[in-house]
Amino acid sequence: MKKLLFLLIALISISFISCSKDDNVTDPTTKVDPWVGTWLSADANVAPILVALFSYDSVRVTMNADKTLKLDSHIKDGAWSSLNGVYTVTKSTTGDIHSISINYTAFEQEGIFQVTSGTPDKFKLEAVQTVPDIGAVPRTPATGFGSDAALGTFNIQNYVRVK
Repeated sequence: MKKLLFLLIALISISFISCSKDDNVTDPTTKVDPWVGTWLSADANVAPILVALFSYDSVRVTMNADKTLKLDSHIKDGAWSSLNGVYTVTKSTTGDIHSISINYTAFEQEGIFQVTSGTPDKFKLEAVQTVPDIGAVPRTPATGFGSDAALGTFNIQNYVRVK
């Protein structure tokens, strides 16, 4: 009987000294970069140069956390076409405009982007083709959007978050 009483007291004692709520370890939340997601540019948000040269009326880009992306473009009164690629972001140390390099199979682009939180979130991109070289000079966070004397704002693409 003494052994049973001792065992019961030991069990009750253990229940009071077991892990408290603050001892529980939870999985850390993975921080996702604000540009990760699916973005849509349609109608007046499509860069005028894309409308003029390619007759685009919509562009959708999905940027994944693993640095892959999918670019879908739609030609007015036509079909969607897709390109897959990878991207590299160089985060600015002085502001919210960052540098981006995008590599597709057939060509590469460089430029700048900015994500603005809101309802919906907005993604502003100005990128030019750098490979093969067409003589375009990528904008940098220091030079800013629309600073190319030849292109001005003609090459700025505005997106809204859809996912």
